[in-house]
Amino acid sequence: SFVEEIIAPIPSGPVMLVMGSLAQVQGYTLVMLLGLTVVAAVGKLLGALVVYIIADKAEDILAGRLGSLIGVTHAQIESFGKRLGNGWKDYVLLTALRMLPFVPSAVISAGSGVLKVPLRLFIFSTFIGSIVRDAFFLYAGYAGLEVAGMLLERFKTIETLLLGIAVCITLGI
Repeated sequence: SFVEEIIAPIPSGPVMLVMGSLAQVQGYTLVMLLGLTVVAAVGKLLGALVVYIIADKAEDILAGRLGSLIGVTHAQIESFGKRLGNGWKDYVLLTALRMLPFVPSAVISAGSGVLKVPLRLFIFSTFIGSIVRDAFFLYAGYAGLEVAGMLLERFKTIETLLLGIAVCITLGI
């Protein structure tokens, strides 16, 4: 989970599907699967923090140098980020985005770093959202390879499409 968060092209769905299948083959119980889910969420959180910090530092450098070209200042970006994390709706929204299996988590991590989303909001939403997302994929892999294959095809296509759209939007902004 740590590596696939930092290296964005590695899709999280297939990794967790394989882990779920391996857990089933090794005789893991559903309770043991929950333990794997928590470990995966911790790995995802640590990887997401690395992406968050890199994006935060990159924004500090690039906004200062390129801000005048794109019409957005470093202060404007940071003031937008300061508006986040002050209410429960922010926690629900960011956690829900993290839960969705077709939303690329690296984009959320990088965007959160650029906007300087409060760290407590980022950590909470990443951990809880990753638990739900990883549990879904782990159980799908655990339930059977045939089911996992069907899900893999659907999520891989959707995740690739959404990643492309997110990159285009980001470049457009």
